[in-house]
Amino acid sequence: MFVILLILSIADYYDLKFGIIPNKLSLILFIYGILFNLILSIYFNNALIFIFSIALTALITLISFILWHIGFWGGGDFKLFIGLSLALSFLDLNLINLNYFSNLNLGIFNQLIFYPKVISILLNGILIALILIFFSIIYDVIRNNKIKYFSKLSILNFSLAFSQITAKTVSIESLSEGMVLNQYYFKNQIAYDRINDLKNKKDSNINLKAYKEGDFYCFSSLNSMGLTKEDIKLINGLYKMDLIKNPNFKIKAEIPFMPFITLGYIGFLIFGDFIAIISTFIKLLF
Repeated sequence: MFVILLILSIADYYDLKFGIIPNKLSLILFIYGILFNLILSIYFNNALIFIFSIALTALITLISFILWHIGFWGGGDFKLFIGLSLALSFLDLNLINLNYFSNLNLGIFNQLIFYPKVISILLNGILIALILIFFSIIYDVIRNNKIKYFSKLSILNFSLAFSQITAKTVSIESLSEGMVLNQYYFKNQIAYDRINDLKNKKDSNINLKAYKEGDFYCFSSLNSMGLTKEDIKLINGLYKMDLIKNPNFKIKAEIPFMPFITLGYIGFLIFGDFIAIISTFIKLLF
């Protein structure tokens, strides 16, 4: 458990300071998981332990890939989470009636949950992130007088308020690879057709989506991979040809997610599954 926490802490440092998670850390955690489960299989003379760890990790990889594809997190988070899943798969051996570790002093074994323990860590991290982000937004609203984005404090417009407040504006000269572009509105159909024509070409590396919204056209990044070199070249070309007018672009501010995974992991070790705790508390109230 300490080795995992150490690796996660190093990943937090890189994520917070540089905005990346080195592939070497993910590889180290993955190799650790492979060796650990192999040793467990040999120690207990049960190959099912190793087979189960691979099968469970394959399932988590699929879930993680979907989350990456929809822009929930970056590639570094995705890869490290796979390693984390493999390293902690032994905690779910009870799912196949292998109760070697049920006597560990972890609160999670006293809670009734129906998903892998690594998903519990992820959900813990998401809950912590939502709480901190919510209070950060409230603080930013009060400090910078952005109350107009909170004309209605409701779940329905939380996403809009979040995107407005966390977005930053950069000039066309400052665009760089990996930046995730928010909606950019323009009126020229030639620019709209140009983006779609290049995007639909064979072997195109255009990562922009262009669409019509009311009387305006709009383009934005297609996914969390952000701008490519070809995107930046295309945008600069459209601007130089006067097909788009505004030289400023709204970029989605990146929020490092790995520290929340680490906090979710620590909370998991101490308290267990936060959703199970909240559910128990609600049952006691009602």
